[in-house]
Amino acid sequence: MPVGRYIKKFARIGQALGPSEERGFALWVGYDIAGVTNDLSELGFIRVDGWSDEQLAPYDVVTFKPVTAAELGIEGKP
Repeated sequence: MPVGRYIKKFARIGQALGPSEERGFALWVGYDIAGVTNDLSELGFIRVDGWSDEQLAPYDVVTFKPVTAAELGIEGKP
């Protein structure tokens, strides 16, 4: 079964503990999605198959979680 490698940005994760702390930040998550190799950009995913560590570095993604499309709730979408 083919596996597609993707990253997705989750924004505004976290809460401030005081007025001088950052109130939100972006978190990029890496996924290896079983059975999916198509364009999922409409769902906020960036396909990164074949990207080097240097290309991934700005996103701070170093590991990829193996999942299915059903686990992400995207089964049958694009």
